[in-house]
Amino acid sequence: MGDPLDPDRFSPGAGGAVNRAAAIGFERGAEVYEQARPSYPAAAVDLLVGVLDLRPGRRVLDLAAGTGKLTRLLGPSGADLVAVEPVAAMRDQLLAAVAGVTVLDGTAEAIPLDDASLDAVVVAQAFHWFDARAALAEIHRVVRAPGPTGPPARLALVWNQRDEQVDWVRRFGEILVDAAGAKPYVDDTDWPAVVAGAGGWGPLAVRRLDYEQPITGEILVARAASTSFVSALPAAERERCLDEVRALVRAHPQLARRESFAFPYITHVFWCDRI
Repeated sequence: MGDPLDPDRFSPGAGGAVNRAAAIGFERGAEVYEQARPSYPAAAVDLLVGVLDLRPGRRVLDLAAGTGKLTRLLGPSGADLVAVEPVAAMRDQLLAAVAGVTVLDGTAEAIPLDDASLDAVVVAQAFHWFDARAALAEIHRVVRAPGPTGPPARLALVWNQRDEQVDWVRRFGEILVDAAGAKPYVDDTDWPAVVAGAGGWGPLAVRRLDYEQPITGEILVARAASTSFVSALPAAERERCLDEVRALVRAHPQLARRESFAFPYITHVFWCDRI
């Protein structure tokens, strides 16, 4: 988690700017992203429905929605869902996977919605790609101001973080970063401090949840391929990285000769009030 480092940014769609590694990697890797990336734990979805007061009559934005991994889980709440996603291939996957949702091209820094038109915004697995200060100002614009009665308008941020206390998970992450040379964002950003520094938002609350994704060796390789900075590599370098992941599956004592296994994650859910 963190803020983008790569200065080579461009806009692939209407308004805003997308980190180059994210734009190229997610455009190439949208299909494997949908195949291999984890969903979110039921407890996290229940928490979001509760703290955002998602129900019929409430309008919520899934910002940088990707292939709709979270969007589809919020549908049963009955809220009016809008998804904004700047990468065309990701939007195509979302449209194929999730029915009844308005899907728009846009970025966190240039949201294509009217002022005060939303009751809540959720960002899953994406805020680390944003220009945080600009994005928080833009989210503040599109979320309604608090009223004298009724529930607060809120922002929620969600991440599935690989549990690298598990040896093979740590090694998996090292393979990906070694292939790319570096991550295009900073890990371990202090998000409460970022939100507090931006102004316009109340204190950021947080809940931590454990989560496991059942996978196979093939899905682990696809999970590597879905990583933006791996997908963005030249073909030969990308294939060398995936070969190292295949070797990890064959050789690591926790994975070798197993048809399936659990990929452990730590899910972080943050939320705050618009003020």
